[in-house]
Amino acid sequence: MADPKKIEPVDYEVTKAREIQGVHRAVGETISMTPKQAKYYLPPHGAGLKLAGDKLPKQKLHAEKPLKADKTEV
Repeated sequence: MADPKKIEPVDYEVTKAREIQGVHRAVGETISMTPKQAKYYLPPHGAGLKLAGDKLPKQKLHAEKPLKADKTEV
């Protein structure tokens, strides 16, 4: 049975080159930290990390429908 007080580390990906945990990290590096350690490198508190493997949702490009021309009587 797992110890309920033990917090497991989570993998995060570096999104902004900066110093994290006293070491300069390059974009794309994967590091393991507890959520409490990563708190100030994640939005809304800070920037520089995201969950490893977390991809931004792709935005669907919708073709704009042409506006109907106003029919005015002359």
